[in-house]
Amino acid sequence: MTNTGTTPVRLSPPPPELMRVINPVVRRILATRLLGSRIRRQGMVEFTGRRTGRTLRIPVCLHHVDDETLIFTERPWRHNLVGGAPVTITHRGQIRHGHAVLLDAAPARVGAAMRAAMDEGASPFELGLKVTRGYDPTADDLAVIARSIIRVDFED
Repeated sequence: MTNTGTTPVRLSPPPPELMRVINPVVRRILATRLLGSRIRRQGMVEFTGRRTGRTLRIPVCLHHVDDETLIFTERPWRHNLVGGAPVTITHRGQIRHGHAVLLDAAPARVGAAMRAAMDEGASPFELGLKVTRGYDPTADDLAVIARSIIRVDFED
């Protein structure tokens, strides 16, 4: 690998301004059986804000790793799930209820989980990453990315 002055893997989530415009459309699409059922990883997590009591409906990518459903994010809304909270997940046109918790995961665990998600077919974009073309990130590369893991346990 040549040193181009940039790291081969970096955090690259969509800008919040763009998400404010796009998320209302994405929420509507994910909520419909016809269109939502065709989208593989995108889902919507719905929960109540700890301090505001408002219902939050956040489009996310759901990743199935080692029989767990995981969400990777660095967005501030994740703090609502510290200690766990009831959630409703809309995914592929189906609505499921469960419990989500922000994990206190060591960077090595985050890197290994993200690598496993990529091994299951997740793209860097779906993980909120930018990867240099042709570079295949290792778990160690991914461990230095500032991401958190939310685990969703379904009731059914």
